[in-house]
Amino acid sequence: MAKDFIIQQIKKEFGEREYFSRKELFDFYLQFEPELIESTFRWRIYALKNRKLLTAISREYFTLKYMPAFIPQIGAVERKLSKKITKQFPDLNHCIWSTNIVFEFMLHIPGKFISILQVEKSALEPVYAFLKEHKYQNVYIQPEEKEIERYIYETKTSLILQSLISKAPIQTANMVATITIEKMIVDLYCDKKLFIAFQGNELVHIIDSIYNRYSIDFTKLFSYARRRRKELDIKEFLSENTDIPKIICND
Repeated sequence: MAKDFIIQQIKKEFGEREYFSRKELFDFYLQFEPELIESTFRWRIYALKNRKLLTAISREYFTLKYMPAFIPQIGAVERKLSKKITKQFPDLNHCIWSTNIVFEFMLHIPGKFISILQVEKSALEPVYAFLKEHKYQNVYIQPEEKEIERYIYETKTSLILQSLISKAPIQTANMVATITIEKMIVDLYCDKKLFIAFQGNELVHIIDSIYNRYSIDFTKLFSYARRRRKELDIKEFLSENTDIPKIICND
């Protein structure tokens, strides 16, 4: 079967749809390859993904619509901090980001932002001591609600030090270990007190803006939410409040 022919047929069949299921794609292939088996079908999917013609949005659903991956802009503060942490703790898993990367998705942009450094739980105290030794100001380690209300959003800049959940979805951008769009959505949803400026209707707008502009791996998103023990909560929130199709949230 000619590759170009089947690709054109796939585009005709699914090109106008927002998403379609794995079973639908398999049944479609059976029209042209009646003897198709599961292992060969997986190779068909792999080839389509490799040519950037097919994007998985969850375990069982795909889209033909190309959506770019979100690569956050890394500010000078975060780059400098990353270099220091990597040099001092070369084997430490960590993630650095700033809430100003969320601003492009918002209706009402806050006047202040915070930087967040997440490290392995066992390294929290050594990293905190290292930051204080290097004269970092307004550093808060695992801040409680009172600290957040009284200090963090009352200062011009703050650095939040948190534990990094194991297997959290992170990426490297400009040689800095930083957040993925899936992790950002889950963290904004889960850490309501810390990210109070991003809640309510604003959070709905943020997520809808992301969904309509960037690729989201929902398998990765829900897996991370599960590790934060919020999978069912966030699925319900997304299903009831956002543009994300309910069928994806229930996959």
